[in-house]
Amino acid sequence: MKVQSRRDFIALMALATAGMTILPYCKKKPAEVDTDEDILVIGAGIAGLAAARKLAATGFRVTVLEASQRYGGRIKTVDMGGYKADFGASWIHGINGNPLYELANAGGIITKPTYYDPSYIYDIDGTEITASEWRTIDRYLGQLVEMAGSNPDVSLQQLLNELTPELDLSDKMMRLFFGGVRSEIEIPYAVDAPDIAARALTTNDSFPGRDVIFPGGMSQLTDDLAVGLDIRYGTFVSEISYSGDKVNVFTKNTADIDSHRSCVACHTGTIVSPLDHDEVFTADRVIVALPLGILKNEGVKFDPVLPQDKQAAINSLGIGTMNKIFLRFPDNFWPENGYFFEYLKEDYSKIIEFFSPTPTGTENIIVAVLAGEHARSMEKKNDDEVRELAMDDLRGMFGSGIPQPVEMKRTAWHTDPLSLGSYPHLKPGADLTACDKIAMPLGNKVFFAGDATSSKYMATAHGAYISGMDAAEAIILLNS
Repeated sequence: MKVQSRRDFIALMALATAGMTILPYCKKKPAEVDTDEDILVIGAGIAGLAAARKLAATGFRVTVLEASQRYGGRIKTVDMGGYKADFGASWIHGINGNPLYELANAGGIITKPTYYDPSYIYDIDGTEITASEWRTIDRYLGQLVEMAGSNPDVSLQQLLNELTPELDLSDKMMRLFFGGVRSEIEIPYAVDAPDIAARALTTNDSFPGRDVIFPGGMSQLTDDLAVGLDIRYGTFVSEISYSGDKVNVFTKNTADIDSHRSCVACHTGTIVSPLDHDEVFTADRVIVALPLGILKNEGVKFDPVLPQDKQAAINSLGIGTMNKIFLRFPDNFWPENGYFFEYLKEDYSKIIEFFSPTPTGTENIIVAVLAGEHARSMEKKNDDEVRELAMDDLRGMFGSGIPQPVEMKRTAWHTDPLSLGSYPHLKPGADLTACDKIAMPLGNKVFFAGDATSSKYMATAHGAYISGMDAAEAIILLNS
């Protein structure tokens, strides 16, 4: 039986934040500025591109320094037999007042609505979970949200430790409860229960309205933003010196850097030694639009060093990992009206969520989504092992006779040395004021943007975009 109300949990989260007002981001027509200032933007993700485009449109000389050979950051679309696979960000979450939706419409980019019902959940013996069974679990998830409101600083795991002994549930229903925790909280936040603050359950980082995806890939947004910009690819920033009248940015050719350098440091807790440099860029002001993983790993040296409260704010946020496995089959063998599929397990940390774009018009593709330690461990596996990881669950749901995929693609955001993870999140004890502290400029010379600097829309593409626009606006005001 189809589960029609699986994502009602999102509505409960919205009720928990009923006292919060979420205002649409108001788009302003860029005003011309009479300036001879040079601006450097570090990072060509959507935050950096948004900032660079706005500044260039208002009269600044802007150069974007990008360590990789492409723009987009964690917006990355890869062709897969005609299907545009979004390796990173995929959705616009809420179209009403969302600047990304306005950007898509202005560029004539096609979007399609996507929903969370019907979703299908299967127990370990392959039987479908009923809508009635899900409604029972949905009530307990709502109770978890209420507990989070009273205990925001503890971890989600602590809430679960407190709640689960009180649940009088069968083994099957307990599997379903933890499956709900995995699919509704841990996978969307890309983090495991011990590592995320309960406060995250009481925040709402979406705009109102339905969610949409991009049949042609989300990179169409960054394609439009990047047009005409001066982007220096393969330029790894090793140091930012802002003690003088100008800001000096020291760089090295990314090709000359050991690809494991950042990864090893991040995974072992060792701070890497500063790099030497090949070139120095000088500017009046700089916007740092780097991923949180790079800032946390201190992959870029600041001179003077970052203020203690800013560094503490960076450290108070966690960086999660979400990875995807894209599988293309000769035929659809899953319910074609279903958006999401899940196979329950005794070890719920190993649960995978599957998304099907079939209802939006794409046949024969299904996407497996993993999060937290499960996603990180996937990166250590070879392609055959990763394929079987997803196929085991698909066989559990749809039988052993399903065909083998004809193509597979996979992501590896944790060990990507220019990302070191996927999404920022609140660690236990942290709150969203940390984002505001990270965003605070240094002496009106070094500004910060990115999804970790948005206290209203942390860990979202629209939050990153807005942060870039805000950083640009702050520079414009200084020149007005």
